[in-house]
Amino acid sequence: MRGKSIAAGLILLLAWASAAAQESLTDGQMLGVVFVANQAEIAAGNLALGKTRSASLQVFAKRLVSEHGQVNQEIVALTQRLGAQPQRSATSDALTKQSADELASLDETSSHDFDEAYLDREVVFLQKLVNTVDGYIRTTSSADVRLLLIRSRPSFIFHLDQAHRLQLSIGSPGLKR
Repeated sequence: MRGKSIAAGLILLLAWASAAAQESLTDGQMLGVVFVANQAEIAAGNLALGKTRSASLQVFAKRLVSEHGQVNQEIVALTQRLGAQPQRSATSDALTKQSADELASLDETSSHDFDEAYLDREVVFLQKLVNTVDGYIRTTSSADVRLLLIRSRPSFIFHLDQAHRLQLSIGSPGLKR
């Protein structure tokens, strides 16, 4: 089960990376991708809140839902201030499809296997999000967009680190789940 989960995540990650590499995005489209990624994290976190029995994962998922929601609020405020909206692109469309497929797969996962599958997904997804944000920081033409991405990046890295740490602890004897 874990191998299939990782393989599926890597295939979808490559599709997201491929779409991003082939497309030169505007600042509005970059914000659109980050907005969709945050929506995906919120949806996955909410699913985890309903499926996991792990106290550690509950805390992690609540934090993801809250912090990714805050970033999306900042994106909406910024785009309103600039008189724009986060814009769709091939990258955001691919990410929307990837997220829907991942959530459907996670939702079908047994409660026994859910924690590992969820964390596997988080590690892959968050690593790609950090890499994507790094690329957008380098290529955006807007100082406002760059600042928002720079301010958001540390929480994405923290989430990735927490997901790695939880991966190590889930299933370890003697650790409180």
